[in-house]
Amino acid sequence: METTSYALVPQISCIVLPISAGPNVIDRKFDDAKDSQDTRPTLDQAIKTWSQMNDATLLRSVAAVLVGFAILTIGSVAIGRSILSLTDMTPGNQPTSGFLVASLSSRLLLAILAGYLTGKAAPRAPLLHAVVLAGLLAFFSLAAIGGLTAAGGLQDPSWYPTAMLFIGPAGVLVGGTLRIRRTTNVS
Repeated sequence: METTSYALVPQISCIVLPISAGPNVIDRKFDDAKDSQDTRPTLDQAIKTWSQMNDATLLRSVAAVLVGFAILTIGSVAIGRSILSLTDMTPGNQPTSGFLVASLSSRLLLAILAGYLTGKAAPRAPLLHAVVLAGLLAFFSLAAIGGLTAAGGLQDPSWYPTAMLFIGPAGVLVGGTLRIRRTTNVS
């Protein structure tokens, strides 16, 4: 009986965290006819596996996402101020195309870096952690756009905040994917 419950732990990892499951979970042989028919864990099995999860692993997962979010926040402010000072832009002026290109491209690179480092800091499933970070970024970007719109502070070009909404999460996902590719190429 204990062997069967032990065999279900990788199976749950395969369902919840497919990136870290590996080939041994997919190619494993089934012990009996019941296993070969339905490989999904029951709710009780999933709860048991969750309760056996190491608290340090959970904390490291949260810390990985928070590190990525801190990189995005601090880096975005630093990059924004640097670009403003280099282009002599002042609030209220129409942004130049050079400013827009520099801002969007630098924030894309920052998002890729944040996604990569989030995946690297994650105890497992780097892309899952990048997806969580991308979701947080999208949520806060939507909140910022909504707040600016409600306050009447959305300025030209009107497409810029929407572009940032898509560029940030997409960059984070690219960074998480690069982390997976780097890990699988090294192994």
